Amino acid sequence: MYSSILVFLACDYYDYEVVNKTQGSMSWQMINLRRPLEFRYYSRDLTCLGNYTFLAKSPVIQPRNYNEPTHIHLAYSDRIDQMFVSYLTNSSQYIPQCQYGLSPSLLNFRQNGTTTTYTASDMCEGKANTWGSRAFIDPGYMHTILLENLHPSTTYYYRVGTDEHGWSPINSFTNRPADKNEAVYMIAYGDMGLAPLAPGSQSTTDRVTARVQSTNVTCVLHLGDLSYAMGIAVQWDGFMNQIQPIAAHVPYMAAIGNHEYDHVLGGEKDPSGASGPGGFRPAWGDYLYDSRGECAIPMVHRFHSPSNGNSLFWYSFDVGPIHIIHFSTEHDFRRSSIQYAWLEQDLRSVNRSRTPWLIVGSHRPMYASIRDDPHDFDFIALMLQFHLEPLFYRYHVDVNLFAHRHSYDRTCPMYQRKCVSDGITHVLIGMAGQDIDTGEYTGAEWSMYHDEVYGYCQLWANQTYLHFTYRHNIDDNIADQFVLQK
Repeated sequence: MYSSILVFLACDYYDYEVVNKTQGSMSWQMINLRRPLEFRYYSRDLTCLGNYTFLAKSPVIQPRNYNEPTHIHLAYSDRIDQMFVSYLTNSSQYIPQCQYGLSPSLLNFRQNGTTTTYTASDMCEGKANTWGSRAFIDPGYMHTILLENLHPSTTYYYRVGTDEHGWSPINSFTNRPADKNEAVYMIAYGDMGLAPLAPGSQSTTDRVTARVQSTNVTCVLHLGDLSYAMGIAVQWDGFMNQIQPIAAHVPYMAAIGNHEYDHVLGGEKDPSGASGPGGFRPAWGDYLYDSRGECAIPMVHRFHSPSNGNSLFWYSFDVGPIHIIHFSTEHDFRRSSIQYAWLEQDLRSVNRSRTPWLIVGSHRPMYASIRDDPHDFDFIALMLQFHLEPLFYRYHVDVNLFAHRHSYDRTCPMYQRKCVSDGITHVLIGMAGQDIDTGEYTGAEWSMYHDEVYGYCQLWANQTYLHFTYRHNIDDNIADQFVLQK
């Protein structure tokens, strides 16, 4: 296992690997954690509760550059001619910069950015407030630059950093189109997690990275449950490093999930502004302690979104012929809520001649035909159906995406549990890596396809057609697909 040089207990580590007696060697790919590390070798029982014997340790391993730009990722801002570029270093000493241009050999534009960070006491409760290798560690400094006056459908090359601390390699992105007649291509999933703790996340990352490198992907939608850090801060480092090959090239548009947000205490620190010590916690919902006290602080410091809603908790944006809304199932969505009023206003304002396709996305499912116990009721799903499904149907939402359950499930166009010609197609896409459900299929008539296999989804759309595909990671073949037409 490897651990900080300040750690003396075998089970107080940043990460570990189990070594078999017959192994002669082992290798790791290290990420820059902005601190010295050492590997320690123990002989011990299979659990951290058993006895162990310290056998050996490595020399201290230092990062070549503590201020190497890492965690590079993109996000849309308010306007089509804008793009957020974010990265992380160990220092806030110098003003963060982005150099960019239309050629990798001529980065003739330069823009400065801003810097933020957070500490253990900024979060709401529990493990998130506690310093330690398997709890909170210094997250470094998050830098964000807003690029403006970008041309639509144009490829830009860029690097981030400073002359004093060094620069990242040159990456590229293609800005979203302004022409409503131009097609777009997106990738969507939820519940990814961090490899190797999440068994399927590396295969999803590899498949999506290959798509981003070979296809003109416009953006990625991640519908909650990103790193599953849950108070173990080093997992945010791992996750941000894991998605960088994707997110440094296409905007990574994240939605809030229960494992980023749900908390019981510390409501005065809740960045969403939800009332009460633990936010929205009705008796009929299973809103628990799933962030282990993080209450979205790491996520809102790391990711960005348009400012037309409530930070990352709910917002909307246009991508070519599609209007996309991300909303929060972890906050009050009932008809009397602030979020509902915002949703209705946003839906009302959509210009369907400009963006004929309307997609909503959130974390928890409105419909799912797979249950751990067929006799159990998902009361949150019932409340989503009661409060939001009529609203979505009234404004002719085409597709409702969600995750939370770790499987894939696609309905017919439907309304109130019945297939109808002008209904909403609901798609559960929570199979990106954390683990896979083993529930039973309930036999719902509205479920057109379902399975429990790691994978990811693609969405292609122009003014008249929307083509949705679901691919299995194991072979990258299409497992399910459907087409909608205007």
